[in-house]
Amino acid sequence: MIEVLMDHSYEDDYFMISDVTVNLKDAQEKDRVEKLVEKHNLVGRLVDVDRGLSRRIASLLNVDDKLIDLDTNEIDMI
Repeated sequence: MIEVLMDHSYEDDYFMISDVTVNLKDAQEKDRVEKLVEKHNLVGRLVDVDRGLSRRIASLLNVDDKLIDLDTNEIDMI
């Protein structure tokens, strides 16, 4: 599983990837994916949240989109 946490700001109207945690059993695959996360600067990237987000992230990381788990953290809830 590759957990992608996004911060969402209602006030400033954006979604940003705040953390990517790679939990894969194969150590070599985990290392490969972590390097791609860093290479593509995923943490801190602003994203459009739609049905294709998991597929776009999976494509960047060269993994099956079923491995991507998206979660959102509301950062400025009133």
